[in-house]
Amino acid sequence: MAVRLPDSIRSRVTYMLAKAHQRQLALFERHTAELGISAREYAVLLLLEGQDHIWQSEIADALGLDRTTVTYLVDALESRAWVARRRDPADRRAHVVTLTDAGRESLDQQVRPAARAATDELLAPLDATEQAQLRSLLARLNSDLP
Repeated sequence: MAVRLPDSIRSRVTYMLAKAHQRQLALFERHTAELGISAREYAVLLLLEGQDHIWQSEIADALGLDRTTVTYLVDALESRAWVARRRDPADRRAHVVTLTDAGRESLDQQVRPAARAATDELLAPLDATEQAQLRSLLARLNSDLP
């Protein structure tokens, strides 16, 4: 028999946000299973999409990830030729990462549509107005983040 959490837990905003996030990650994994990409790798691709180039350490800072984790993420994306990494000529200790044409094409043609399908499934219980309201409220909650 499954234990049902009491309403004192289930009604907490932090619990509900965490559960929604967990559900979104599970849906993302299901919708991208054939692509073999993680949500964190997708975040790296999205970050790189808007940048000409970015230091690997800046990826870690922007996404709130450990630098070692980012190294593994970039390794995985580089092995697929979706990103390119090179030493920064101005600072040989730093690695510059860029999105490749193949990465941009995969992002546009495969990954983003799968991620959108996962989000659509998550938000399906809400009508269009409620979805817009949720996005607006979450944006306000996160307005002070970089």
